[in-house]
Amino acid sequence: MVGVSGIETLVRTFGPFLIPATLFVLGAIGYLFLWLLTRYRRETYAADE
Repeated sequence: MVGVSGIETLVRTFGPFLIPATLFVLGAIGYLFLWLLTRYRRETYAADE
């Protein structure tokens, strides 16, 4: 299969980089989620006053 061999080549080439890159992306998504949640809650409290 051409697809599987291509994926194997990518993992062999960029393998050591994939784990930190994946953790960075997950951290960035988590940070964005918390930022949006904090912003929404701040707007909700401001509307109550």
